[in-house]
Amino acid sequence: MGLMSKIFGAGAMDTSTGGSPLREDEDLVQQAKTPGTPRRELVQVVLRETMRRHGVPSDWIDCRVLPVMHRHEKAAVHVQFLVRKGDQQLLGYLHAFQESFWVEMLKFEPQANDWLLSVAWQFYGSAVRGFAPLPEPGAWTEETRPVPAEAAAAQVQPADAEDLESDLQALYAIRDAAISQPAPIRAVTGGEPS
Repeated sequence: MGLMSKIFGAGAMDTSTGGSPLREDEDLVQQAKTPGTPRRELVQVVLRETMRRHGVPSDWIDCRVLPVMHRHEKAAVHVQFLVRKGDQQLLGYLHAFQESFWVEMLKFEPQANDWLLSVAWQFYGSAVRGFAPLPEPGAWTEETRPVPAEAAAAQVQPADAEDLESDLQALYAIRDAAISQPAPIRAVTGGEPS
């Protein structure tokens, strides 16, 4: 037993069970990596079903299933959604799509929380023009609240305030000119109007 048993413990070198614990871990990971595993196929089926349900084109998102060893020597997976197209259209809906995926997954496999550890997103290609630029550094620490549409419409920017004032002055001038002119006099006769 000696030094190795002190370092690794008495059971670590015991090969009477037919293999070492390290070899068993490798076997479990290898099983999870095989392409035909039910979990990998289930993830792919649920992704396709979620995309179909929401009308996302089938060539926009793919997935990668990454096998890992979870606690108690159980095989588990991490899922990466690979966004190949349509990233600009999808960005606003990532959380909703991911939530829909989890709901569908739990319908098919109620114990999915035990072996599906995480869902991540990866984007391919360069950004398409039209993305908003990043805000100033201080914007990340400011508390931002959504502004209701009525309040946003009521808020006037300084440059717009000058335009609004000149437009109002022009409207008042038109109104005042219309009021100051006498109304045309109509002659009332008993006959038909001419």
